[in-house]
Amino acid sequence: MPDVRRSGWPPLATIGAVMGMVGGRRLALLGSLMLASSLTEGVGLLLLVPITAIVAGEQAPSSMAMWLTPLAGLPVGLLLAAVTVLVGLRSLIVYLVLDQQARLGNALTRSIRIEAQGAVLSAEWRWLSAQSTSAHAAKLVGEADRVGGLGESMLSVATGVITLVMLLAAAFAISWQLTSLAVLAAAIVALVLIVMRSRRNSDGEYLAEVYEALHEQVSSGLFHFRAARISGAEPALAQQFGETARSVEDAQMRYHRSVAQAHVVFQTVAAAMLGGLIYLAFVVLHLPIGILVPVLAIMVRIVPVVTGLQGSLRRWSFNAPALSGLLDLVSEASVHREPVDDGGEPLHLKQSLDLKGVGLAYEGREKPVFRDFDLAIAAGSVVAICGPSGVGKSSLADMLGGLISPDTGQILIDGEPLEGAARIRWRRRVAYVEQVPYLFDGTIAQNLAWGQAEGDSNAIRAAMTNALERASAQFVFDLPAGLDTRVGEAGRQFSGGERQRLALARALLRKPELLILDEVTAALDGSNENAVMQTVRDLRGACTILILGHRTALLELADQIVDLGEHAGS
Repeated sequence: MPDVRRSGWPPLATIGAVMGMVGGRRLALLGSLMLASSLTEGVGLLLLVPITAIVAGEQAPSSMAMWLTPLAGLPVGLLLAAVTVLVGLRSLIVYLVLDQQARLGNALTRSIRIEAQGAVLSAEWRWLSAQSTSAHAAKLVGEADRVGGLGESMLSVATGVITLVMLLAAAFAISWQLTSLAVLAAAIVALVLIVMRSRRNSDGEYLAEVYEALHEQVSSGLFHFRAARISGAEPALAQQFGETARSVEDAQMRYHRSVAQAHVVFQTVAAAMLGGLIYLAFVVLHLPIGILVPVLAIMVRIVPVVTGLQGSLRRWSFNAPALSGLLDLVSEASVHREPVDDGGEPLHLKQSLDLKGVGLAYEGREKPVFRDFDLAIAAGSVVAICGPSGVGKSSLADMLGGLISPDTGQILIDGEPLEGAARIRWRRRVAYVEQVPYLFDGTIAQNLAWGQAEGDSNAIRAAMTNALERASAQFVFDLPAGLDTRVGEAGRQFSGGERQRLALARALLRKPELLILDEVTAALDGSNENAVMQTVRDLRGACTILILGHRTALLELADQIVDLGEHAGS
């Protein structure tokens, strides 16, 4: 797929990208249907010539006499019936074209959405954590829908062009003089529209940008609404949202004004040109009714075709930046793609987990998080990592958990380097419990099984029961539906402590060799903190436990305390 950027993306590159996602077979089918649709319309309009000549009592044009004269001898009713059959056939073909266009648009949306999501999910954590999640969400949801519209626009343009060519061919076959004048008039209209096109394109790109800003504003506002309500910041949120909404409204009006202005200019100039053509046909060329009426009928039919073509090009200019933006995201995420899990056996932590001469720095920060840092963690021990915010606790956990690699130095598991595919495989041996656990609106069983491989359902349920007991989450067994209880959005059916113990049970279900507890008791009351502490006591020796936090009670359980404040930047 072409590596192109949003600004000035060549139309041919856009077409190539769309064709690459759709596939040749589907496009060939659509092309055949569109060609059949245009042919039936052209033939039907040509049949108007003998019909009109018969009604007007005129002879068929000499240029068409060879094949129209036999038709002129047929009854008018039969000719009209033939036209009716052709119109019905074309209607059926148009239905099939529209159906295939809808299928293609949906397939495009699904394809780019899956590709972009897959690229993001496969990217290195250091790059991904620095990105705007709401911006990615806007692209994967709204922008992907616009890509589906891009496929429809491309096919509509193709249909319009084919139909236009067929109509012009029919018109030239009837009267090349009058048709040539009509083409000249159309060229004048096209020049006017081209002049107005650049402004419409820029308005379309600006509209895409403000829509993305609106999506980000909505996502951020809803995510932080609890804090905003408690702190009385609703007016500030409302003001920010109002300003963004007004920006969207202004952008929409700019875009629609440019569209409406182009429409007005086109309709006005087209009407003037059509009037001039009629005048020239009667006064200058003295064309008979049998020629003038069919040509005018074709010209009248051409007007909505060109109008539709204009609309398709307008939608193309609006939707093209969406594909560009998504492919930019795919391209950038692919550059930062992490190694692939090769399916090999993960490293086993039996003796020690060591950091030797580790250095880690983030772009935009003057000082490195770690410089020439050493740490040795015995297998089966409980290690507490403490220190002030920003000192590198989460970064250390990310390195030990295989999320990121250090810039310099090595991480060793029983002497084996944790790098490349081995780092990805190691994550199968790691479980992570964060301060605000992720729970989705499903059952407790579904949440516990999140990320687990499928297997025997009875064995899995038994393992879940065991994990809940070890996580001091026996409250689940007292629920009427037990493991089949729905947790609600973000687990809001349960208290913070209950959510934390469910997350801990999910971690234990992985049977980890390294368990990372990130500030897990920071927001818990005494009883829930004691439950988590009991779990840690019971796990001592069964796996290596890394505790990030400041709570004194948890630090008391540690075999080793590492104060990163003493190693800041070292």
